[in-house]
Amino acid sequence: MGSDNESQSGSEASPEDEIFGPKIKILVKNATSLKNVVKFGTIDPYAEVTFEGYTRKTKVQDDTKNPEWNEELEFPRANADMVKVQVKVFHEESLGKDKLLGYGTGTINGYTKSDWHDIEIKLIDSKQKPTEGVISLGVGGGGDKDQDGGEGGDEEMDGDEEEEEGTEVFISHLRFVFGLRYVRYL
Repeated sequence: MGSDNESQSGSEASPEDEIFGPKIKILVKNATSLKNVVKFGTIDPYAEVTFEGYTRKTKVQDDTKNPEWNEELEFPRANADMVKVQVKVFHEESLGKDKLLGYGTGTINGYTKSDWHDIEIKLIDSKQKPTEGVISLGVGGGGDKDQDGGEGGDEEMDGDEEEEEGTEVFISHLRFVFGLRYVRYL
């Protein structure tokens, strides 16, 4: 988990960080041994992740007590070396209020932007009793984590691709700031 913090302290901010502020990526990998709270069938779980006042949700995984999300959620963040992540896992109800399956908090001390850290959070139920459920997360802030575990994004882009990427970054920022789900290009 730890890394050479001295080599990271002198790194320069990227242009995107200067405009929109630094980002952190939380990879919601999977959950295991979730409690089945439905009488017929199997639960339809999704995860809700909260970081520094911002909340993001994963997609719903149908009919499973061991969902595999592998979804990367992006959050704005302050420049700090401690990361505290709150997670809630729900069963999506087709009618009525979704049911809480469990929740928990994970912390990383000595966080650096370029490293990826794994967290396993043991879930507790709404009565604050431990469950068998565990959710696995990855936390990072550097480049994209590719399938080999390294950082991607080293390819060269031509002018049109750079403009397109800048537009996508701006629209992504609008979604963060205003909580918009759909933003159309003008």
